Amino acid sequence: ALGMLINELNILKNELLYVGDTATDMLTAKALGCLSVGVLWGYRDERELSENDADFIIKTPGEIGDIVRKINS
Repeated sequence: ALGMLINELNILKNELLYVGDTATDMLTAKALGCLSVGVLWGYRDERELSENDADFIIKTPGEIGDIVRKINS
């Protein structure tokens, strides 16, 4: 369903950050072809996120802006 929404909205996958706190979120991002952002304020720990190939792992929501600036520079 999310893939259909991305296509319907004509969003480029390399412009999309998939933010989540579980291994499932990181795997979903990869399956969609999106960058994954693992967050440490959720239910899982950094090890789970890194073991599931999170592109970024952040501690606070404000760090999302840092990622966007890094990607766009």
